[in-house]
Amino acid sequence: MRSIVIEPALRRLAVVIVTLILAAGLSSDGPAKAPPFGRSDTLVTKKVSFAVLDDYDKGDDLAEVAKDFALMKQLGIDTMRTSFGWDDYEPQRGQYDFDWLKRFVALAAKNGIKLRPYIGYTPKWAGKPGADKEDWNNAPADPRDWYNFVYNLVRALQPYGNVISYEIYNEENARLWWDGSIDEYMETLKTGYLAVKAVDPRLDVLIGGFVFPDANWMYAITRAGYARYYDIAAFHAYPETWSEPGTAVENYLDERYRDYFVAYDKKLGEHEPIWINEMGFATTPGKSERQQAEWWARAVSTFLADPQIEHIGVYEIKDRTPETKVIGDAPNYYLGLTYKDRKEKLAFSTVKMLSSLLNTEKLTVADADAAVTVVGGRQGNLYHHLFRRPDGKQVLFVYDKAAAPAVDVALKRPGKTAYRYDLSGAAARYDRFDGRMLRGVRLAAGDVAIFRIDP
Repeated sequence: MRSIVIEPALRRLAVVIVTLILAAGLSSDGPAKAPPFGRSDTLVTKKVSFAVLDDYDKGDDLAEVAKDFALMKQLGIDTMRTSFGWDDYEPQRGQYDFDWLKRFVALAAKNGIKLRPYIGYTPKWAGKPGADKEDWNNAPADPRDWYNFVYNLVRALQPYGNVISYEIYNEENARLWWDGSIDEYMETLKTGYLAVKAVDPRLDVLIGGFVFPDANWMYAITRAGYARYYDIAAFHAYPETWSEPGTAVENYLDERYRDYFVAYDKKLGEHEPIWINEMGFATTPGKSERQQAEWWARAVSTFLADPQIEHIGVYEIKDRTPETKVIGDAPNYYLGLTYKDRKEKLAFSTVKMLSSLLNTEKLTVADADAAVTVVGGRQGNLYHHLFRRPDGKQVLFVYDKAAAPAVDVALKRPGKTAYRYDLSGAAARYDRFDGRMLRGVRLAAGDVAIFRIDP
């Protein structure tokens, strides 16, 4: 995180701006609405991956970093998304300072951690002169400076072998993070892509993760032919922490995402994968560990059930200390799966369990192959998602956000044994399973019932 504090009033203003963008929909010169890609009644097999996110500044204690890597191992996730700041590593034009960064990357490699950095944060010397703005979110004034930095960075880290992609800036569709135009971003994306590929064409290049699935930005980039300059499209998801009233996990991927963002990426673009490479829920005062754990179970199952989403980015390992300056407001201090002293929250165990069940390189989304019937109590807002793993095991999520019914779940594909998990990751055999039907599954409002069905 950058050493800058944004006042809450400005954060609220940013939310209002995002809301206005969403409400405005697409520009009038955009193409007509396209049919949605993928439906809940269609089985889709896709690649799936997970990453954990955390940020470090040049010079941070590597012994402390190693403790975070150890937590990643406990989670069963071996990939980290992190920031590499241009302002840290080229403080003066042509003067590269990669010593600490090389030691960081080597430490990650020693611990079996792959890295997916996003690169940005413009140094003062490289930004547009005379602008009344923060330096770090300025657009590069000369693309050649940006090209030279990216090229030298990728070349310096190539020998370690564990940096597997580069992401070009971050949340550029919000003025808070990118104080430039979309045309300036497209030039920055193109230049960064060319520099990365000049060193190693096998490395993936990501669009800087959007604050939300921004169809306007996706349309502008793909219409201009710049889809050739990214391999993966990414956006972020913080519903129920930073979202307008009425926005929740279950409606976050709305028609603007399904009918426009996806359509532009697939039709105007080059059918690049779509990732949610940053998501989380803050345990701010008044929000409990259990609410956070339930959010992760709902969010991971809901987002992976979308036919297009191939990646889950878990933000973040630990809470921020009060003396740490961050960009943003209070929730930024409480997004961790552990507290600031690395004491585990309940969500740590939940994400560990979700990773063990779903981080299997490939998944088949099979919601239509599970039929849920209410057999007792009242139905409120009932949801379910079913996934098939490459080993033949099935993973089922069932929950009701507003009521506590009892349900039967009929499975199209039979199994021999079923196990029910709680949010702590503890599992017990579910005896009311006859090979086809999970009978009498009792739900508490908002509590997610998670099952593994073995073939």
